[in-house]
Amino acid sequence: MPLAHRLSPALLATLLLAAVSIPASARDVFECRFPTIGNNMGYLPDTVVMARNEGSETVTVADAYIQSVKGGPIDVKIAEENDAKLSVSWPLMLQSRTNTYIKMHYRISIQKRSLSASLSGRPQGFSNNFSAQGKCKRLEG
Repeated sequence: MPLAHRLSPALLATLLLAAVSIPASARDVFECRFPTIGNNMGYLPDTVVMARNEGSETVTVADAYIQSVKGGPIDVKIAEENDAKLSVSWPLMLQSRTNTYIKMHYRISIQKRSLSASLSGRPQGFSNNFSAQGKCKRLEG
């Protein structure tokens, strides 16, 4: 199970907004929360914050795992977008409690109208997948 440092959602949002130098009027910022449930604990973050410059093909993403591994938010390409949803994905190397490294492939999809979200994590080389359903809110960018 990966070692994860829990950061408060407010701190994540602050870190992300500080790292993204886009005029507030030109970006969408989402804070998405996912319940911590037994089999996902340690593999999926409980909060993901995303910021997107209007018309950009990339999204800046922050969560506790990204903060721990990369030291701050990362920019990722949009995996899928249409009128109904926005999806982004990214890989991240996590260290397990046994000090081995696991490459996780994360994907978050946000339904634009309802702001419901799904988050998944697939560990490379393993057959199990982790997923959670959550809710997002728009933040002032």
